[in-house]
Amino acid sequence: MARRSVRLLLLLSACMFFSTLAAAEDDEAALLAFKVAATGGISSVLTSWNGSGYCSWEGVRCRGMRRRVVALNLPSQGLTGVLSAAIGNLTSLRTLDLSSNGLNGDIPASLGRLRHLHSLNLSATMPSPDRSLST
Repeated sequence: MARRSVRLLLLLSACMFFSTLAAAEDDEAALLAFKVAATGGISSVLTSWNGSGYCSWEGVRCRGMRRRVVALNLPSQGLTGVLSAAIGNLTSLRTLDLSSNGLNGDIPASLGRLRHLHSLNLSATMPSPDRSLST
């Protein structure tokens, strides 16, 4: 019986380890997709987003054992491009502040998947609904 309990404990530990890795890979992939879509402008903040350690990237804050992204704060960074739908894959995100940037396009529906989101600031960054999005 004790041997079975030890095996079960090892199996559960392995599952938690691999789920932590998967969550970290998902968050990093979502941030990199955001970077690709929101390039341009005068900001060099996103150029520092490379290599491992996405939790230390400027504007990114992580929490917990799984190192999940809980905040993305990049106000007034001169970002242009579009807001990637991949932002909705940051499922632990609580704060998103992209205010005073020059992003275009629609607000992605994927933001609706962010159940933990408490603070969203896109003011002066996305076009108003009555403004044409085409050039």
